[in-house]
Amino acid sequence: MTGDPNSPAFAALDRETYRRLVRPRNDVALLHLAARAAFHLSLLALSVHLASTERTLVALAVLVPHWAAWSFLGWAGLGHELFHRNVLSSRRANAILFRACSILTWSNDAFFELTHPLHHRHTLGPADIEANARARIPPAQWPWLLTLDLPGLVRRLRLLVLNAAGRIPGDARIQALAPPGSPERRAVRDGARRVLAVQAVLAASFLAAGQPILIAGVTLAPFCLSGFNRVLALLQHAGLEAGSPETRFDVSTRTVRLGPVAAFFYANMNLHLAHHVWPAIPFYNLPEADRALVESGASRHETRGFLAGLRLLSRLSTSG
Repeated sequence: MTGDPNSPAFAALDRETYRRLVRPRNDVALLHLAARAAFHLSLLALSVHLASTERTLVALAVLVPHWAAWSFLGWAGLGHELFHRNVLSSRRANAILFRACSILTWSNDAFFELTHPLHHRHTLGPADIEANARARIPPAQWPWLLTLDLPGLVRRLRLLVLNAAGRIPGDARIQALAPPGSPERRAVRDGARRVLAVQAVLAASFLAAGQPILIAGVTLAPFCLSGFNRVLALLQHAGLEAGSPETRFDVSTRTVRLGPVAAFFYANMNLHLAHHVWPAIPFYNLPEADRALVESGASRHETRGFLAGLRLLSRLSTSG
């Protein structure tokens, strides 16, 4: 899946450079994965230690950066990149890690397998189920997104329970992806059951081990301080429109300039135009692809920094 060959964005890389950038680099990927694992596990271990010495409030405070980064394991971040099977050279390893990230963020990997290819082929077009250029964050949601998103947790649980029962709520486009009795419907059902089962086992294990702090650190983590992830996910396509053809991604997709720490946890998905034009390029090679887009003049929609992105969403909400 690549962009429109007639688009100026598509022509920004020559064939040799593309062949080089598309090759997975296991050393770089494993270093990234190890650093991310060390970050989360060290904070979890410290919070467990603090909670065991009855310093619960300090233990929760230690989890703040862990929570802020945890959502980026999901489909707006590392999990999304693993879906494309290009982080590591082994497609099987990518698939296993993609499923693990989906489970850890309470997400049904089988459903994303159905919807995400459509998002790439028809970005912001009628067939795109994932992206909505008019989606905004209502003011009433912000207190939840900056703390524990209980409404989001309830919605996710309800959806997973319905999926586990073989039901998929949604319009005709969604029903067509996984008709009743189809292998796709069974895959979505089994995916939901897998998420619910693993999360239940993890939560029970934490409680049995006398470590309820891990309920906050793992079970509830995808819904804690998730506003950072939500804002960046919306900025990918907010306020834009489908190109003609729909793979004219320089029309429909936005790049957000972030600092190195935020870009690391976001797996460079802020360089979203480069990702849409060349989705086979691993996230750690996207900065070079992005530079080629900038030099060619093909990068049309850009926002610099998270706060500028917030202001942009606010203006879009006001004008919409």
